[in-house]
Amino acid sequence: MTDVPLSLAVISTITPVVAGALPLAVAWIRDTGRDKRAAAERLRTEQSQLARKKRAQCVKLLRMARDFRVLVQNTYDSSGLELDAHAEQVRQSAADIANQADNVEFMIPEAENEALSLAGAAGRLAAPIADRKNRTLGSSLVSPDFREFDQCLQRFKQAARVALGDQPAAVPDGSGAASIEAPGRLVRERRPTGSGTPGMEVSGS
Repeated sequence: MTDVPLSLAVISTITPVVAGALPLAVAWIRDTGRDKRAAAERLRTEQSQLARKKRAQCVKLLRMARDFRVLVQNTYDSSGLELDAHAEQVRQSAADIANQADNVEFMIPEAENEALSLAGAAGRLAAPIADRKNRTLGSSLVSPDFREFDQCLQRFKQAARVALGDQPAAVPDGSGAASIEAPGRLVRERRPTGSGTPGMEVSGS
């Protein structure tokens, strides 16, 4: 019989302690949840800012490449002193594109090959203009071939869109073609095996 009063005494002693600690536990849980939500929000903000920076770097390279193309075309259409002035601008523009491609390489590694290929194509377009021997007669240069440059520009644009999540990546299907998954259809790019140009096949779902 003496055990019952003893148990009641112990319970009556512990209950105020638990009751006093309960608000502290609730406050700790509430603060922990608030801290987790704040950390998640900071992470989302940082990810959003990084995504905007990556996009800005890609857009900048695309803009510089298009401006370079116009500059090269204007240079080939010029002669004499105007040609010399444009030649200096072309050299600087090609160097700027190479520097921007390096920025893209470090920030968006998924598109680094295409960025560096674009910079290389720009350098090859600038090389004949930079060579003073091609400008000694004071006449206009032979019209440039932009095909490689335009292909590199388009490839970089597509790679950047995939890297930034704007476009699904091409999925190899084992037949030498790249299949791009899209809602309701399958778009397949045929790889050229000999002469001819790549084509597109579209099949319904």
